[in-house]
Amino acid sequence: MVGVPRSTSCRECLQRRVKCDRALPECRRCQVRGVRCPGYRRALKFYNRTTDGDFTDAKQFDNLQKAKNASSLVLAASRRSIDGSRVPSLACKAFDTQGKEVFEYVVMTTFPVTFLHFAPRLEPNWVDFIKHHQAAKTEPIEKGMRCLNLWYMGVKNNDATIADRSRYAYGDALRCLARWVGNPRTRTSEITLAAAIMIAVFEMLDPVTPHSWLIHSRGIAGLIRLRGAKVHSSGFGRTMFITIRSFLLVDAFVRREPSFLGEPEWRDANQEATIVERRNGKESWMSKIVERVFNEISMGPALLSQTSGLMSGDSAHVLRDDLVSRINASRGILRNLQLQVSSVSGKENAGKDDHTRAVAKHCLQGIFSGIALLEQLLVLIEADKKRCDRGAEAWGGSTVPSGTMEGPFSGENRPLDWLDQISMSMGTLAISNNNQDRVVELGD
Repeated sequence: MVGVPRSTSCRECLQRRVKCDRALPECRRCQVRGVRCPGYRRALKFYNRTTDGDFTDAKQFDNLQKAKNASSLVLAASRRSIDGSRVPSLACKAFDTQGKEVFEYVVMTTFPVTFLHFAPRLEPNWVDFIKHHQAAKTEPIEKGMRCLNLWYMGVKNNDATIADRSRYAYGDALRCLARWVGNPRTRTSEITLAAAIMIAVFEMLDPVTPHSWLIHSRGIAGLIRLRGAKVHSSGFGRTMFITIRSFLLVDAFVRREPSFLGEPEWRDANQEATIVERRNGKESWMSKIVERVFNEISMGPALLSQTSGLMSGDSAHVLRDDLVSRINASRGILRNLQLQVSSVSGKENAGKDDHTRAVAKHCLQGIFSGIALLEQLLVLIEADKKRCDRGAEAWGGSTVPSGTMEGPFSGENRPLDWLDQISMSMGTLAISNNNQDRVVELGD
């Protein structure tokens, strides 16, 4: 016998006995609940009818499926409960609230200093956006939030099963993001960029390969440039820009390419944002210093790229004296900022709170690394000048500083806030100065 269902609802709504709106490609009820809509095609079931009229095989099959479902891991994003069968909207709201609360833990665990420093001046910040903004209820955001939440739950509970689920959710979020990026109407929307940033953060926290995050960072940089600098000087655009900008600098350092963040348009947008904060009474002395430090370090990738080209002989248009002059000027600005930030971090008994000192500490790390990079570039250029005077061959750029996302954080024992430290150091903690001794030796 062949059982042919007469209902046209999707299988999920049919099983839950709720009305399905038959929207394409997925029904709205499945989207709201955060589950994947199975579609509207009916699966045909074949039953072996016995002589006494009992569907014994079918019942055994159904009982087996129920037993498997009862013993499987139950997660908030896909949980079925008595409330879900009786009052679906109530269960959906409960799961939605739980997911938002978990996401707040994710933010406060992975980016504690960054969030506490910028959140009071951003409207909305990430937590407010997820909890209260209508756009947060869209499919790309929900899928991005789900993979981050599952990652956090897996790490917090040391549960490999949940970690595997987070990677599955990550793949689902990637497919969803690809559809939004492929659609010209949604490609440059805030929803698309927000989902891309969430997925990129997951990739950095749980990478497939050591450099797989570069694919996301390059795509995000392209989206941000398409949207323009003005869009990212206020509102949620500013929030997303603050979240990802240091990692875009890391990308540029790793690739040894100039960063668009060092261009006048983007540096001016940062200055305009601080002016708006001042008008709204939200600017602080520390926040102004942080923006000045970032603006100065944002030119570092270009200086690194030009020095690398000079070492390899590929950039004949680079004037050595002009490059040295710009490096010296940038180093002087960073040294001045270093003195100002040091005055804050050293006043432990001068009424400064712990958070302000934490911001100053990470900012100083960024300044120290930035200055070390510039000084190393000066040594390289001087050594190259001596090499040219002797008529020696080019070095091939092998002693130019390199970068990696992990920087000083490697292995399984790295802290959960390692991305936060890279973020607040303006990405300079990702720069490796392992070749410095070799450079000095060549310079001699």
